[in-house]
Amino acid sequence: MKLTAHELNRMQSVNIGAVSAGTLADVSGMAFDNSLSREERITRFLGRAINPYCFCVGGVGVKIEFAEDGPALQDTLTDFLIRQKKGL
Repeated sequence: MKLTAHELNRMQSVNIGAVSAGTLADVSGMAFDNSLSREERITRFLGRAINPYCFCVGGVGVKIEFAEDGPALQDTLTDFLIRQKKGL
């Protein structure tokens, strides 16, 4: 899944306070296939979440924001997926 800089900027600018959680893609209950590569797991997450910055988990809207000098989106999403798998 290739996203343009314009598409990523649009996704990142979503105001989570103005969005109903019911309108966001719900990623709770996602199953993770550890036989897949890291890239494929992230691709599947992005396919389900639609917006990597703003999605729903168990009825709660979630917005992820990143600092310029913070970790890469890929690393952050991987950590998130691992925590979800562990039930944290």
